[in-house]
Amino acid sequence: MSQISPVDVVRLLLNPDISNKLILQLAWNRAKVMKKGPLVSKLLGSLIVGVSSFIRVPQIKKITDPVLLKDRISVAKGLSMEGISLETLGYLIHVVYNKQNGNPFVNYGETFLLGLQNIAIILLIRYYNARKAGSDEVGALIELAQPIAIILAIGFGLSRSAPENFISGLQVLSIPISIVSKIPQIKKNYALKSTSHLSNITVGANVLGSFIRVFTTLQDFEKLGRDKVLLAGYCSSFALNAILAGQCLIYGKGKEVDEEK
Repeated sequence: MSQISPVDVVRLLLNPDISNKLILQLAWNRAKVMKKGPLVSKLLGSLIVGVSSFIRVPQIKKITDPVLLKDRISVAKGLSMEGISLETLGYLIHVVYNKQNGNPFVNYGETFLLGLQNIAIILLIRYYNARKAGSDEVGALIELAQPIAIILAIGFGLSRSAPENFISGLQVLSIPISIVSKIPQIKKNYALKSTSHLSNITVGANVLGSFIRVFTTLQDFEKLGRDKVLLAGYCSSFALNAILAGQCLIYGKGKEVDEEK
């Protein structure tokens, strides 16, 4: 087989048909490379929206699965009502903010689904707190009327009545709300020196999901109008979820040491 000389290469490049095809091929290859990031971002965004439809189910089952009532009460007692309520408020603000700004559902869908699951956890905590206080099943269910009414009132007020400027201001506040919402649970875990009331699956999934959301937001940063508030919120969420995951690892090992002793 004869070798191609540099002169032959130059002649090929000077040939209009060959050079045009080469340019088109290079452009196509470049386009494919450029599309990989956004494509991965969209796939991951869709994935976490889908996974978020059941990401808190392990935590819900952690509360409801124990056979004995006292064990269900114990798990509910270990969860921070204040923290979950604040987190849910932050989720609601985030959903309304994105909806008002016309962002696609894939950019906030997981927040909406997580908020619904958080509401279920709030109601379970309230129910088992009432059972602990001595209420029977019917009385504990009646106790749920108040939190349900509050949730509906806040949701309707923010989504229907609040002006865009007000929601934008709240979205800025959602970053400190996100930070504050995790602190009560972190403090409670520290005081108990235990995370037995938390679902490791849910905690781990939260870390992974928040990390993916940071990635997808960075990929769509220009498309989202370089929304630094949105990005900061996701970054803070990832950091705090990582702290909770660290507590699960540390206190889990601590419990094993105690058992060995």
